Amino acid sequence: MTASPHHTAIDWSGQLDQHKGRIDVVAILVTPDGRYLMQQRDDIPGIFFPGYWGGFGGGVEAGETAEQAVIREMQEELGFTPKNPKRFTELAMPMGDLKVPLMVKVFFEIEVSETDIETMVQGEGAGKKLFTMESLLQEPKIVPWDVWGMMLHSRKETVLRRKMAP
Repeated sequence: MTASPHHTAIDWSGQLDQHKGRIDVVAILVTPDGRYLMQQRDDIPGIFFPGYWGGFGGGVEAGETAEQAVIREMQEELGFTPKNPKRFTELAMPMGDLKVPLMVKVFFEIEVSETDIETMVQGEGAGKKLFTMESLLQEPKIVPWDVWGMMLHSRKETVLRRKMAP
């Protein structure tokens, strides 16, 4: 695998250009007891999944790495500067049949404390809330790819540690 200008695990640049795609970052904001801080998206026309619960994050801008983007997005959306964002995984979604450009989501694990959350000032979205994975999965309006990343993270000890079939 080669690194792209955005430092994803795979070089998506040719496909992104061809499909007018984009790279987004998603913060997996997790507390020591395993709860996830989620953003209720604004309920406005023109955005994906208005009014849904999703992860904090956004698009990688020109000349910016994914790591720089997740830090910038946390500062813009929560007034919070993460100390050590750790790349967790990527999800590429080619949806040409649906006439949607290729989307690549780069997930970062960011540990947050109750004190961190109390000092956050939300600058984007309709609200924020801590969820256990079980309570998040009960929500009728959740961004599917964001919850995929959170669910994989919540089950990483069992899913990612088992021996895979050849």
